[in-house]
Amino acid sequence: MSGIVLTIRDPAGPPIDMTGVLPERLIEGGREALAGLMPVRGRGRHRLDALFTLEDGGPPGTLILRPGGAVLDGVGTGMTSGNLRVEGECGAYAGSAMRGGALTVAGNCGAFAAAGMVGGNLRVAGDAGDFLGAPLAGGTRGMSGGFVVVMGNAGDRVGERMRRGLIAVHGRVGSLCGARMIAGTIVVGDSCGPDPGQAMRRGSILLSREPEAVPSGFVDGGMNDWLFLELMRKELIDGGAWPSGYPAAGTRARRLIGDRSAGGIGEVLILSEG
Repeated sequence: MSGIVLTIRDPAGPPIDMTGVLPERLIEGGREALAGLMPVRGRGRHRLDALFTLEDGGPPGTLILRPGGAVLDGVGTGMTSGNLRVEGECGAYAGSAMRGGALTVAGNCGAFAAAGMVGGNLRVAGDAGDFLGAPLAGGTRGMSGGFVVVMGNAGDRVGERMRRGLIAVHGRVGSLCGARMIAGTIVVGDSCGPDPGQAMRRGSILLSREPEAVPSGFVDGGMNDWLFLELMRKELIDGGAWPSGYPAAGTRARRLIGDRSAGGIGEVLILSEG
């Protein structure tokens, strides 16, 4: 069975909550089961085939969304398998609570992308909003697995309370990147706002340059060679997650250790040529 392409009928209407519109539904129940889903738009629920046209297209097990300017929230929320592609932009909560599969967004996505993510792969060709890989609203557990690549910029609190996995932002990030981080890796290709790693316990934040300000609980470990950077570089290059502005060779980096005010032994590594 081929994939299915969903094309919006009325992009000018209210946002649509796409929670539950997942490629595994197509695999389990076929086209009719997918068409009968009841997403929320505005104040009511509507059949999916009343909001979108459904056409065959794409590889088997693939769901392709064509929002045409409509705001689609919750794209890929709770996804466990298959492939979901957005040919345009999507709203908040893209890939939130994702457990498996691959979600690709051709444009920008809103706040809370990959929030509470456990596994899977999220790739965003544009920018991401605040709280990328952070806890869901009202939650306490950030991203605890998975692989996230954002080719553009991201907002504040990237990877807040992160526990595992990798987030790579090729552009700049806002303030409090990796705040209260417990483990995992965050890679920032461009500038970083103030206070990265505030109250972090463990984990690694890689930066291409000095952040705007460093929390007072960090101590300077100096410039040294870190051999693990060679292994990390190869892995991230293979996954398309090594920013173009990062050194193509070498293992030298300045290491800031903290946040000691929270009893942390995490690290902020500022890479250097050579």
